[in-house]
Amino acid sequence: MKIIALTFFAAVILFFAAPSHTINSQTIDTATVKITSIQAGNQTLEKSEWGSISIKKDLPLSISFTTTFAVNKQIFYKVFVDGNLIYPNLLASSITLKDLNTGAHIIKIVPAVALGNEGIPLLIHFTVTDKPVSPVQPVESSTPDSFSFLNIEYIAGGIILIQFFVIVFLFVRRTQNPKISKKEKAADKTDVHDQIYQELASLKQSHTRLSEDLKEQQDINEHLQKQLKEVNDNMQDMEKANLHLFEQKKKLEESKAKLELLHEQKEEMFAIAIHDIKNPASAIRGYIELLNSYDLNATEQHDIMVSLVASSEDIVKRSQDMCTILAKAMPEPKLIFSSQNINEIIENVYGQNVSYSKVKKVQLVKKIGKDLPDLSIDADKIEEALDNLVNNAIKFAPQDSTVEIVSYLKEDTGKTVVVEVKDNGVGLTDDDMKRAFQKGATLSAKPTGLEKSSGLGLWIVKKIIDEHNGKIWLNSKVGEGTTFTFELPVETKE
Repeated sequence: MKIIALTFFAAVILFFAAPSHTINSQTIDTATVKITSIQAGNQTLEKSEWGSISIKKDLPLSISFTTTFAVNKQIFYKVFVDGNLIYPNLLASSITLKDLNTGAHIIKIVPAVALGNEGIPLLIHFTVTDKPVSPVQPVESSTPDSFSFLNIEYIAGGIILIQFFVIVFLFVRRTQNPKISKKEKAADKTDVHDQIYQELASLKQSHTRLSEDLKEQQDINEHLQKQLKEVNDNMQDMEKANLHLFEQKKKLEESKAKLELLHEQKEEMFAIAIHDIKNPASAIRGYIELLNSYDLNATEQHDIMVSLVASSEDIVKRSQDMCTILAKAMPEPKLIFSSQNINEIIENVYGQNVSYSKVKKVQLVKKIGKDLPDLSIDADKIEEALDNLVNNAIKFAPQDSTVEIVSYLKEDTGKTVVVEVKDNGVGLTDDDMKRAFQKGATLSAKPTGLEKSSGLGLWIVKKIIDEHNGKIWLNSKVGEGTTFTFELPVETKE
């Protein structure tokens, strides 16, 4: 009886679950889209070609369609191409696709009347190729004549029926099995308890082992963190040490540069001082020779004695300058500017060298400009420069020649005073003129009295004139003589 009742109950369920052919085909759930025409370019495809459409790449594809909706509402369509929505709310019942890439494509057209109220979609497969195509037998899908929707409903009903019979079979089998004895139930219960106990014991053991492993990992992590901290501390110490070494290296390089500059300046100062001592010493020698060689009157002897005293004082002053340089850690030769007249300096230099010119039988002449403005200069340095030029001119001048000292105000600007030292001696070659102001340069011309030349005199002169923001140059011709000219600005600031 139970089996009969269950069978009847299953039949009732199957009746209500099965798909019904009386469903209104105009409802939105069963409505479908139907193709009315397809065109590839200007060519209309036959219905037999709709199942497998193949078109040439440069042709547009036009599809017209309709729907089975019979409702009094506005119908629109959603059109997808290869899964991409290209028309979300298409009101027209046709589409045209252009510039399609070669390959297989799928068009899906979904009818709808409102949000959430859509019909069965229409799928259209087609291929775009570069080659001419030939018609292929169609395989049409998702049309009203395919009965796909009804087939789905029948399949669903069959699945429900199979599930129902499986449930009935299991239920009947359960009711027909003999009852299990209490003893067997107790044994089963005991076995279950034992099994649960064993599983709990195993779980406890696993938990204990995992806890031990976790603690061991934590200890290892703490040890590694300590080591990492030590490494970071060491790296910071090394960075500080490297920075300190870099700073020390920089200081050493600066000290080295200062020492090199000190050494260079001391060498220059020694060279200048020694050269400056040599000139007055040579003058003293000339004065003594003059006293011994000529019968001089009292006035001439007095002039020579005055020159000897001046030259001696000059030597003492140069020696004191050298001592000052040695006493300083860093030589700082500074110019001491004051307002001076260049003609006074010319008079001093003339007086220091006139006796030397007489010994060399050279006529020393001075041509001083009138009303020259005072200059802001270091008088000692300018006198040193002019003395070097005059002494050199006498040194290289032949007997019975003339050395002139000339001063004048430059007429074109009126802002510079010019001093010239001229001789009509042997002159200089072009190569000598290029190297004349170089330090230590030895020129081809030789002193007429076999005096020695250090090659520093003209270098010292140029250095002094440059320090006064002046200019110096020379003009010379072999066999005709040489003219050294320097000019100083009227307003020279320190």
